[in-house]
Amino acid sequence: MLIEKSEKILKSISGYFEWVGVFGLLCMFFANLIDVVGAKFFKWPLPGALEIISFSQVIAITPAIAMGLFLGIHLSVDFIIEKFPRHLKKVLAVFVSFLCIIISALIFWEGIKYAYSLKVSREIGSVSKLPFFPFAFVFAISWLPVTFYYVLELVKNIRGK
Repeated sequence: MLIEKSEKILKSISGYFEWVGVFGLLCMFFANLIDVVGAKFFKWPLPGALEIISFSQVIAITPAIAMGLFLGIHLSVDFIIEKFPRHLKKVLAVFVSFLCIIISALIFWEGIKYAYSLKVSREIGSVSKLPFFPFAFVFAISWLPVTFYYVLELVKNIRGK
């Protein structure tokens, strides 16, 4: 019961993160549109368009990772594991979930450290003059629901569900 409720809450939070990703896609689209239209019709491309599009890619991709896990759209190579005995599959599932928790937590932690270092150094885009650190924080924070997803998967795998 607690696992199902936690999973429902995490899926809802992941849905909000997914909308942040949609915002990133829209930013990419409009920056590209303004740049192309400005360059072709008005001989004035959008200054810093490449930087804006690059920053927007971070916002478009990372927040959607957790929802992709819930929807099962990430690649999974399990054709070899299908042939293993049931007990070995369970042990591997627990091991993989544990490994994914460690990796996603490390990505989150290192992302936070990196974002903080960018904030302290006041690093900005050379043309757009946008600060780098908010995008690094979005990247890092987007790994929290991924980490919690794998925690839930670990608990479900241990319980055998």
